[in-house]
Amino acid sequence: MKNLLAVLVLAPALVFAAEKGPDKGTKPPLPGVDWNAKTIRATGRGAPNLNAPSVAAARIGAEKAAEMDALRNILAVLKGIQINAEKTVGDAMAGSNEISAKLEGEAKAFKRVNTRYFSDGGVEIDVEMSIAELFAEVAPIVDAPKAAEVLQKVPATGEPKNTGLVIDASGLRPKPALAPRLLDEGGKEVYSSAVVEPTALKSNGIAGYLKSLDEARKSSRVGAKPLVIKALRVAGASDLVIANVDAERLRDPKGNVSFLGEGRVIIVAE
Repeated sequence: MKNLLAVLVLAPALVFAAEKGPDKGTKPPLPGVDWNAKTIRATGRGAPNLNAPSVAAARIGAEKAAEMDALRNILAVLKGIQINAEKTVGDAMAGSNEISAKLEGEAKAFKRVNTRYFSDGGVEIDVEMSIAELFAEVAPIVDAPKAAEVLQKVPATGEPKNTGLVIDASGLRPKPALAPRLLDEGGKEVYSSAVVEPTALKSNGIAGYLKSLDEARKSSRVGAKPLVIKALRVAGASDLVIANVDAERLRDPKGNVSFLGEGRVIIVAE
């Protein structure tokens, strides 16, 4: 995708029961987006066709139905992903046939990670779809001249005091997004997709999401000495407002916040 704007039985029941049943010791992965693994997880279910000519044909039909159900569920999750505070992937797909066709094609290439066969001939599958490419394609949200201008303004002189940035948004419930922004109290942009170098954007994305501050502090993404900042509030669906004093720390021309250009940012969102 070039641009996101300019950016998923019959007959003997015992045959199935004896062959393979659901593993009661393991739980299927929770459906939704895993922002650290950059995947969408979904489950699909298929019932047997009682009019199928054979047990084998019934199974094939149930598996195909499960795959179609999984695809529908993946696309539903995909369309609900926030691109930024105002726009979802579904909005982008609705506004562009090219984007829609591209993402639907990627969704069809999902990976099956688990299969459960049931004694009634039904089938349940767990699948994953990579969304890594979406992270690489959020850069066009900002036009090239602006991106170059912002990148030049990222302070990167002297020895860095920190290796990454952790934004503590505990209790604020921001929606995870592909392109979240940090804003100062006046609404001016402090950090966004325009800051992240293209190579880092592809490998890291703009920000990772974790559920605890302790987990974030220990993440290799932000390194051994992350700067921790408390978010004041949510703007829109996913942007975060930080105190002006913290914003100035990230803008200090005498400081070195080159980690921003590498996308070494984690947002703690419970």
